Amino acid sequence: MQSSNKLSIENQAIVTFACAVAYFYAYQLNAHYFEWFEFSQGVNWLYLPSGLRLLFVLVLTHMGALGITLGSIAINYMFGASDAHVFNLGTSLISGGSPYLARFIAIRFFQLNTGLTGLNSKAFFKLTVLFALTNGLLHQVWFFGTGQTDSLITNALVMAAGDWFGTVLVLACASLAIRTVKSFRHIKP
Repeated sequence: MQSSNKLSIENQAIVTFACAVAYFYAYQLNAHYFEWFEFSQGVNWLYLPSGLRLLFVLVLTHMGALGITLGSIAINYMFGASDAHVFNLGTSLISGGSPYLARFIAIRFFQLNTGLTGLNSKAFFKLTVLFALTNGLLHQVWFFGTGQTDSLITNALVMAAGDWFGTVLVLACASLAIRTVKSFRHIKP
């Protein structure tokens, strides 16, 4: 993918919108197929859309974060309380901002290469744990502060676990898909 400064504003908008739509539908698929993994409202033992959060932000940076935020706004207004504007917008900003924050921390403290080169299993593990903890904690502090939960620690830990499982599954599938495509390129007709 070209860096965003090489993409026209129209193409950046298309990429951002595509991220929002993909995230929105990933949420619906997760709700449909894995609703029995729900621990409490908004807290799941397996949450596949979290993998898209990190994937989009790692690869597309601010376009991915904005797409996740926009997709979350749509989710919160369609499936949540449509009159809870502050809660919906705050939750959406955390959804898009937490993977961006995790990416920043990983670049700063784990020396994550912004081009994602040299991402080995140890760095991958650290990054996914960092993201899951950041996302789970930020969401649950927000939910606790707005009176949506009274079980901050338990919900944060379960959300982090569900985000980690979902992130590992999505990133592993993405990695497998990339390897498969690369292997087809090496096959000569």
